[in-house]
Amino acid sequence: MKRDTQHASNHEMVFAALRSSNKPMTAYNLLGRLRPRGITAPTTVYRALERLIEAGRIHRLESLNAFVVCGHPHHDTIAMFSICSRCGGTEEIVEPKLQSGIAALAERSGFKLNHAVLEMHGRCKACAGAARQRN
Repeated sequence: MKRDTQHASNHEMVFAALRSSNKPMTAYNLLGRLRPRGITAPTTVYRALERLIEAGRIHRLESLNAFVVCGHPHHDTIAMFSICSRCGGTEEIVEPKLQSGIAALAERSGFKLNHAVLEMHGRCKACAGAARQRN
């Protein structure tokens, strides 16, 4: 029983560390942050991340090989993000029409969609505004 409690607390510590960050974190960023709290093995972090993904509490941003807390846990299969290439800020986007359009596209092509993450890279409003002011 103690082992299950330890696993539960490990994934909750990983979740709390992600939630406290204002930017996506890699597994090794998380490990560095959690070492003082007793998590010292990369496999512990990866197991916790897997559990959190399966539970729909976090997302993996493929292009960054990093993780963020799910801001909209009601979506089933499609998550969308804007990622600022300047400041690293990430925002989860909820656009039901686009999400249903992607699901319909997959269905029309005969593809059985399990999961999708759409990532848009560019500049956030603040960074784009700062760039305009410099020019």
